[in-house]
Amino acid sequence: MPPWEWHPATVHFPIAFLLGGVALDLYAWRRGRADLGRAATGLLAAGTLLGLVTATTGVVAFITVPAHTEEAHRLMYWHLGLNAAGLSLFATVCLLRRRTAAPGAGVRVAGLSAAALLAGGGFLGGRIVYRGGAGVDPRILAPEERHGHSHGAPPAAPDHDPGPPAGPADPGGRKQTSPEKPTLNGRHEHGGGEKGEAGCRRAV
Repeated sequence: MPPWEWHPATVHFPIAFLLGGVALDLYAWRRGRADLGRAATGLLAAGTLLGLVTATTGVVAFITVPAHTEEAHRLMYWHLGLNAAGLSLFATVCLLRRRTAAPGAGVRVAGLSAAALLAGGGFLGGRIVYRGGAGVDPRILAPEERHGHSHGAPPAAPDHDPGPPAGPADPGGRKQTSPEKPTLNGRHEHGGGEKGEAGCRRAV
């Protein structure tokens, strides 16, 4: 397994434990169930410890991930910041909950805030992969993504690049080439916009 794939392999566990702990704590508070409140504290503590593991794999992924877009590279810093803030807040919540048998409203609000930070960071993580191509095999990416930004080892070159498709021969015997650049797996198209400006747009 490439080192940048350790992060997506571990990321689900802290999210499940932390968000589940927050939800269980709200249910316990509404029902007046102190036993469920203690179980929620255990879930939050386990999720925070697993979050440290996931944060470590995230740093490894950041250092080693192959080709991705410049936008994805910019979003990586927001992804890192939001998740670091959320994990730090969850750790604070766990410490405060250990000191009292009945957590106050402030502690629960802090837990909800940490959950919102975690959800926002997770959303950006999905966007980095699905929109920015981070961690995707560079050989199946469009050229502008394959050569956009890379960490660690340079991205692998495609096995075969057929180049622009040749058009039919004209009456003089010369072959005409299509003015459109080929797409790679339908991910992107290049060409002028409605106003004739060159740019990159998603293939439909």
